[in-house]
Amino acid sequence: MNQRQLSPNPLAQVHVLEMLTLFWLFFMSATFILQLEIPDPVSASSDGQLQLAAEDAFIQQMGVEADDPINHPNQLAESLSAGDLDGTCNELLQGLPGQVQGNCWVAKNEGDLARYGQGSTPDGRTLSVHKLVGDTGDVWTISLQVWYVGGGV
Repeated sequence: MNQRQLSPNPLAQVHVLEMLTLFWLFFMSATFILQLEIPDPVSASSDGQLQLAAEDAFIQQMGVEADDPINHPNQLAESLSAGDLDGTCNELLQGLPGQVQGNCWVAKNEGDLARYGQGSTPDGRTLSVHKLVGDTGDVWTISLQVWYVGGGV
């Protein structure tokens, strides 16, 4: 027999160790990647439902006839002109469905938005819906910042 065939090849042993190491590295990398939690994207229908909830609250208040219909187009404009900003915002926030909470922001003409009414701290993603209301020469910007109770759908 040839002596070359009987003696172990030291390079072959190194290749086996390399292959085992590469397999272990691949296995551990795959395990790590599988454990990563990637959040699901927020659906467009979720944002659409929030927007509709806020718009419905506006429609409810803009649909109520003013006490003085000669000078004001609706009760929302009338209460803004009277300076009852907290009351106006509370009425808008009460018009939101039970699973939606919000904050109400109001600005007169080119003034800065300020928060009025009963509000709370958002739990997660929010969506804002803005309306312009004109009355007696003033333009009011009203923004409803809305979110789902608990921060999710």
